[in-house]
Amino acid sequence: MSGEGYAIVLRCRSWSEALRAKRFTWDQIADVIALVHEVGPLRCYRLAHGRTAVDVVDELNALDPAGTATLREGRLYDFEAWPAAGRRPTARVLALLAQVYQTRARNLLTGEVFATYSAHDRDVIDRADFRHLDPFQPFSSCPVQQQRVSMDDEAHPGGPRRVTARSAAEAAALSVESCTALFRAVSAEEADMKRRELLLELSLALGGAPALALLRQLDPDEEARLARVVRAQGRVDAETVATIEKLIARCRRLDDTYGPAKVLSVVEAQRKLVARLLGTQSLLPGLRARLVHAYAELAQLAGYLHYDRLDYPAAERAFDAGLEAAHETGDAVLVAYIHHWHSWMAAFRGDAGTALDHAFATQGWTRRGGSDLVRACNAVSSAWAHGLAGQATEALRGLEAAKSWADRPTSIEPPYLYWVRESRGMEGASCFVYTALGNARKAADTAASQLKALGSGYTRERAFGLIHHGMALIQSKEIPAATAKLSEAVTIMRTHSSARLAHMLTQARQRLEPWSDNAHVRSLDERLRSVAVA
Repeated sequence: MSGEGYAIVLRCRSWSEALRAKRFTWDQIADVIALVHEVGPLRCYRLAHGRTAVDVVDELNALDPAGTATLREGRLYDFEAWPAAGRRPTARVLALLAQVYQTRARNLLTGEVFATYSAHDRDVIDRADFRHLDPFQPFSSCPVQQQRVSMDDEAHPGGPRRVTARSAAEAAALSVESCTALFRAVSAEEADMKRRELLLELSLALGGAPALALLRQLDPDEEARLARVVRAQGRVDAETVATIEKLIARCRRLDDTYGPAKVLSVVEAQRKLVARLLGTQSLLPGLRARLVHAYAELAQLAGYLHYDRLDYPAAERAFDAGLEAAHETGDAVLVAYIHHWHSWMAAFRGDAGTALDHAFATQGWTRRGGSDLVRACNAVSSAWAHGLAGQATEALRGLEAAKSWADRPTSIEPPYLYWVRESRGMEGASCFVYTALGNARKAADTAASQLKALGSGYTRERAFGLIHHGMALIQSKEIPAATAKLSEAVTIMRTHSSARLAHMLTQARQRLEPWSDNAHVRSLDERLRSVAVA
């Protein structure tokens, strides 16, 4: 076997191990390999198993019950090359190969080649079915130990850590359909075979098909550095950490536009990768601090994405992991920022006490940091908590402080706070406070002001602004105008996966219940049903 041929076997073996861990059958893995390598079914199955021709020949010869099999490596290559070249395999050899590959012999041939066999040989081939040997086949009677996977088992900067509660989102691995979609997407997008294989490898390691949008942002050197750490073949250097930081920043932007469905798996996969690097590599103090900081950012972002899916337990665990890492780095601004989102999530759930607790914690850490934008975040989260508690004076005072801090950022603001200024974030946040206080006019005016200045990349914020504006108009009994705003928000929901948007729309629709027979409300109901919001 040539060096290049052996390299292909090794790459396919690596993919196969990853896909078997996701409970792919050998047949499914062979289908995936066929999307990448334009070879016949016989070679696809050998590559799916990650075996050399010598490996297969040795096992096949050992399986022959009569002890008369003398298949040679060269002959196997002839069989794999047929019908373009080589020689057609006999029905008896196909039956033995099906046993080696734990499939049915019919899967090892194309329809055109199968038709060239005699009726007797076709019957032999049809009866040779060894799929029961594959424990992942759905009809297999072989017991398979069920494994539970948790992000918290690995996504921790010090190494694995156990928790008692597990999130379904965290426990989910890439599905068969997702992996197959990934292979098809890469095959359609990339013609160069070597780059196709690299993109597949990186995408599998970074959460599946959504990772492709991120990988397009990397240059060849960045891809190569990332591939080395994914394969555990190289040491982490400053450039590698910079690549990880670049991907984190891009994930935040993608979430602004598309929501957690396209980003969460990628963020959690990056969190796993960084946790593994921190647990396995000896790093210089400065480099380790940067990598721990990257982990803290990933945990904060993961927590936010889980929160946006309304998966509160998973969000809390991710935020807590981020706090632990941020404490290790000594970054007071990042600690404060994570406490802010803890507070904001509690307020969204209507838990004013917990929201105030985290708001006070945020306030303490902001005094140690130098970020005025985080001070703005703290002021608005405190305002919402006070508003929920019925403390209107304190809430309004917090909104004034938030606007003041947001208008005068320092020259050293962290990059992850970009949204505060770009999306007029304090105006959007203020709408939640005014809604809690029942001040419909201020909520409507503030939402309208934000919407007028909002850029195209902030899809979720635009939808929230429309919903707040619509809810304010409902309170003013301006039903046609209210349903128009809410209908616009429903349209946005078709492209953004935030569960909070659906939750808010449901609340808005409940306020319209007295007008259920109104034609505008009935039209809104039709739109809501089209996006599965009752």
